Amino acid sequence: MAFIQPPENTQSSLVTAMNTMDGVEFDLRLTADEQLIVHHDDIVSIPKKDLEGRPKYLEEWDLDDLTEVGFCSFEKLMQDKEWLIPWQEQSKVACLEIKRSNPKIDKDPTERMSKVMKLASQMIDEAEIHNEAAVFYAFHRPMDKVAKLSGSNRPWSRLLPVVPRTGSRKIKRARAAPEFVRNSFSRLLNIQKNAGSPMMPCAMDYFEGIKKYIHFGLPVGLKGKKLSRLRRIKGDYPVYVWPGHIHKERDLLDAGLSLLTDHPDPREKLPCGSSRWLRPATMPLTEQQWMDLKSGELPDDVAPWHEISDEQLGWNVPRIIGHRGCGKTPRPVIQSK
Repeated sequence: MAFIQPPENTQSSLVTAMNTMDGVEFDLRLTADEQLIVHHDDIVSIPKKDLEGRPKYLEEWDLDDLTEVGFCSFEKLMQDKEWLIPWQEQSKVACLEIKRSNPKIDKDPTERMSKVMKLASQMIDEAEIHNEAAVFYAFHRPMDKVAKLSGSNRPWSRLLPVVPRTGSRKIKRARAAPEFVRNSFSRLLNIQKNAGSPMMPCAMDYFEGIKKYIHFGLPVGLKGKKLSRLRRIKGDYPVYVWPGHIHKERDLLDAGLSLLTDHPDPREKLPCGSSRWLRPATMPLTEQQWMDLKSGELPDDVAPWHEISDEQLGWNVPRIIGHRGCGKTPRPVIQSK
């Protein structure tokens, strides 16, 4: 039976990813009635005809109106045992991206973001999620202020370079380019370490193509001398890479990097012909089993990590993480019913 990819950031997508991969990444926003909703875009992602006569921006909607059209309440998600138990008991992780509101909603989104972190942290704390199983991050320079205002003790990080809130994708990337040029992989890693981040979110641009050469400092990569340099600079500090292109999946894992993937189908073959293994951390393979994957052989005798060890897997174990659940999907996310 063919794998059918559920829409991004929906409960179905998040639960599926949490159970089939080593963890999940998703986006949180604050509704008009100050509740948490899982949603990426600042504009409500439903067909234009369904937006007619209704507010444009998500932050202008109440939670009930958003869940009625199909979006996922974080509170409801936290009540789903299929989601919660793997997170509580199986060393799965979650990366919670706090989305900034459109400037038309808030010129400075810091306070709103702190409310997101506060509400989410309270639910995560109540569920007794391990401290190394959840991290908040955002494209927001004053994330330290967000964390302080929230009162949360949960770990956080910054997504760098910071992408502007407005403009097309190309314009946003162009405006963020100077910061990318200024910061080599080594400098970026030191910034995250000095900020106390438990892990480093990192763009794939640092490892492939011409872009890895255009910033100041020596380039790193996934092969040869650049890979040796990467390992020397990185040490045991955890790095999470997006987008985790499927043609680079094995190279990223072999380099000791975690990746965020938009490819959730475990039966999909890698371009090199290798079979895939979506739980390298929480269902670890032997070296021989990794070799067997290259010839298309899937192991059938793998024990989950939580059944063979009482140790909590931390951020430094290379993982495959589901991006926005089971991967980003076309717009609108929610189709007409």
